[in-house]
Amino acid sequence: MKRRTAFCSLILMIAVCLCACVDIDHGTMEQGDAHSSEGYVNNNETFQDDNYVNQDETVQSDTDINQKEANKADDYVNHNETGDIDSYVNQEKTEASDDEDRFYSETGAAIVPHGSLYPEGFDAELIPEYEGKKYVLINDGKPFFKESDYTDEAFELYSSLDSLGRCGTAYANICPDLMPTEKRGDISDIHPTGWKQNRYDGIVDADPPYLYNRSHLIAYKLAGENANIYNLITGTRYFNAVGMTYVEDRVYDYVKDTGNHVLYRITPVFKDDELVARGVLMEAGSVENDRMCFCEFVYNVQPGIYIDYATGENHKE
Repeated sequence: MKRRTAFCSLILMIAVCLCACVDIDHGTMEQGDAHSSEGYVNNNETFQDDNYVNQDETVQSDTDINQKEANKADDYVNHNETGDIDSYVNQEKTEASDDEDRFYSETGAAIVPHGSLYPEGFDAELIPEYEGKKYVLINDGKPFFKESDYTDEAFELYSSLDSLGRCGTAYANICPDLMPTEKRGDISDIHPTGWKQNRYDGIVDADPPYLYNRSHLIAYKLAGENANIYNLITGTRYFNAVGMTYVEDRVYDYVKDTGNHVLYRITPVFKDDELVARGVLMEAGSVENDRMCFCEFVYNVQPGIYIDYATGENHKE
């Protein structure tokens, strides 16, 4: 009986020990699983954070790249808008200037902005309509020069052409230094605005009897200008050879006789967008004395011929 009791007690103790071992292993497994789960979670969070960080860096990098590309595009556009176009415009201006140089003299005269030489105080609207006289006095025959304008220094200024290609005021201090020493050259390549040439036998006093002349604003004999596009307008034979020549000869003779200076300003007067001038305002004032002093408007007309000043077209009246 005692042996059986001892044996049962031994079996019971073994069973208890076995159960305790199983609990310890199960706890260890649960702890390991817990650590594994925690590691998974932490690892997953780490990967998520890393992915977020990497993704953020990728977004930032893409943004930077896109911005850089945008900047490059802006630079390209700006370059094309400012650089290439400016170069093109400048090239066009250069080419135009080179072309104009073919029709400009070697005198070294200055070209100034259109309108900058216009006589202060002169109102073209007050010029009376043509009534058969080749010219009329303006401002009581006194030029619009200011006292400060009078100088004994030679100069020669021409206005640039306007948007329609028309000449503006020409202004010079006529003196022996400006007068030519050679015969006038060829100007036949110049075609001023409104150049619609026609021949009128028996009406125009010229040989051949063509209506229009290439009329110098400042006569060649006064300043030596040949094919200067800033100094030539479409003028009738009557206007050029009868109206303007009378004034030009007076200035020429005075300077030749005295060697003095004459302020001389010629302003073509165009009405609205007309291509042929209605005439020119001619001003002259001697510097060293008062012998030369006049201001008159010479009409650009041809008796017996109708002129459409808007286009230059013409026909018998």
